Amino acid sequence: MRRCNSMIPAPLPSPIPTGRGTRSAASEIFSQFLEKSLQLPELTLPGQNLTPAPAEIDLRSLPLGSADLMLRSAREFGAFRIRCHGISGSELRTMADEAESVFQKSRNVVVERNGRDGEMIPCVRSSKGSLEFTPHDIILDQEHRNFWVHMGNVASILDSIIEQVSLVLQDGSSIEFKERIQDTESVICLCRYPHDNVPIQNEDVSHKRKDRHCDHALRFYLPIEQCIFYVQTERGPLSFDAGPENIVVTVGKQLQEWSNGEFKCVPGEMIFMPSCQSSPASFSIELMCSAPSNDQSHNSNNSDDGDKIISLSDQVLFVLCLAFLYKFLYFVFS
Repeated sequence: MRRCNSMIPAPLPSPIPTGRGTRSAASEIFSQFLEKSLQLPELTLPGQNLTPAPAEIDLRSLPLGSADLMLRSAREFGAFRIRCHGISGSELRTMADEAESVFQKSRNVVVERNGRDGEMIPCVRSSKGSLEFTPHDIILDQEHRNFWVHMGNVASILDSIIEQVSLVLQDGSSIEFKERIQDTESVICLCRYPHDNVPIQNEDVSHKRKDRHCDHALRFYLPIEQCIFYVQTERGPLSFDAGPENIVVTVGKQLQEWSNGEFKCVPGEMIFMPSCQSSPASFSIELMCSAPSNDQSHNSNNSDDGDKIISLSDQVLFVLCLAFLYKFLYFVFS
């Protein structure tokens, strides 16, 4: 110990003082730098920067509590979601169990193409409060009678939902807009999306299919199983989770025209993720609300008639030209 102490030439230095007095070893400029730099970073709580999605509306609060939220979402995204819609999950599962069999039996009768990726059966038509089944021959089939009973119940609930949504859309609108939306017709369809034809989503494909998928006023999507819902908004593509607990509603071309562009038309599409134990296809119930077909055919007939009208003076001139041509040819070949 004595030998070690004798080898130390000088005592150990004292600790550097940290005060601010005149005898402090800390530099004033360096102290100010530390005070400004040694600060906690600004932290954001989880969920603050979530991707925007269409609003989720509680049906029980329409048309009062959630009306403004629904209108704002329809203007911003061209879509909104409805929860607590009153259609039970057990009822949808019962329909899903028989859906494949219904499609196979009715494929040669009423099945129509639902765009490029799916097919559908128009089941129920609604016009001015009256509901009627479309495929009358298939409904008489006792094998799937339970399925059609459930389809009738679902169609009745969807018809009441569209009435409530229409009332909200009419609030503060013009008289012409109210007349048009009150005179719409609805078709409830059972749609089938095969798993071996999963679409690849991109912006170019969505723009090409927009006109074909938006030829209506409103479209209600009720997927029978979980899926990813994809919409192409003006701000870019948007996707979010969807399932039997929510009805997704998108704005069509007709509603955009009636509102003078206030509500934006967007194409919607469901992307199903098949599992190993799933069926060959996924199913959904979709309602398309649009202007009456007879009005559209009437307007097209009127436009065709207008194109075919030839004035009396043109007819006389045409006859004179034919007579002159006949005289000329007769003089040449005589």
